[in-house]
Amino acid sequence: MVLVVLGHSRGLPDYLVTLIFGFHVPLFFFISGFLIKPSKLDAAISRYAKKILQTLAIPYFLFFLLAFLYWLATRNIGAKALLTAGQAWYSPVAGLFTGLESDLFVDPPLWFFPCLIMTAISYHALRKFLTLTAATCICVALAFVITLFWKDSPFRLPLSLDSMWVALSFYAVGQYVREKNFFSNIKPGYLFLIFIIAAALLVYAEGLNGKVDFANMHFGRWPALYMPTALLGIIATFAVSALFPVSRASAWISKNTLTIFPVHFIFLSLVRGVMVSLHTIPNDYAYGIEWSVVSSALSILFCVPLVVFLRRMPISITRNSH
Repeated sequence: MVLVVLGHSRGLPDYLVTLIFGFHVPLFFFISGFLIKPSKLDAAISRYAKKILQTLAIPYFLFFLLAFLYWLATRNIGAKALLTAGQAWYSPVAGLFTGLESDLFVDPPLWFFPCLIMTAISYHALRKFLTLTAATCICVALAFVITLFWKDSPFRLPLSLDSMWVALSFYAVGQYVREKNFFSNIKPGYLFLIFIIAAALLVYAEGLNGKVDFANMHFGRWPALYMPTALLGIIATFAVSALFPVSRASAWISKNTLTIFPVHFIFLSLVRGVMVSLHTIPNDYAYGIEWSVVSSALSILFCVPLVVFLRRMPISITRNSH
């Protein structure tokens, strides 16, 4: 979650943006698959789909409404006025139904919600007919073929019905790792070695492939490297995370990911707007890595009161989807 916020902040050096974008979205789908309790897969498809829709569709609509209202209030201010010049006040509504990042310009990260909904339901349905190993192999092979031959196109399928097939591979690998109990009982020294090797290969591969963009189905200069690179990032993150104890901060972020993910983009914009309005920074401020770190930290902190408010609502949207 921290990597996602940093990746969307201003001032982060291009090489770090390229590095983060190479695996942060696949990592999210991997974690989502990893968190599924195998017993949940025994539920009927209709029942499971209903649960997923209740958990993810409600925050999707709610946070879209929040972003839409914020956009209406600020669309004629500063640089945003140039970006959305000529857009009718109702134009963002199309994004709510297409689920595409380009249409969700009021809050681009919202594309993740329909993609996760379709991915979770599709994987559940697959496991009704395929074993763990068969489902994982088929999903990974299909995703690799798609990334290899996909060509950038202005035509996309709504509700992530195209990118879902790539997301499904990382989701399936996450469940596979959970059920096979990988990374358990590995000594810290070996975990550190795994991290060093995976991180070094990740940096090298990212340098070759360049920046990727999962949301827009852009898989870099060498698409064959996309999935191996993303898996290296997942391995490196998984290994290093096992070396650190759970903290209150990490536990809170983990528990409230469904809130932080959709609103951090708004809060990053809000932090900058407030700083400019208070003359703390000029309009032509030279954003650097310091700004990236500070604005990201503030954006996450701004989520604290929002989480408190949302927990008092009749329908909780702050719980993990699995």
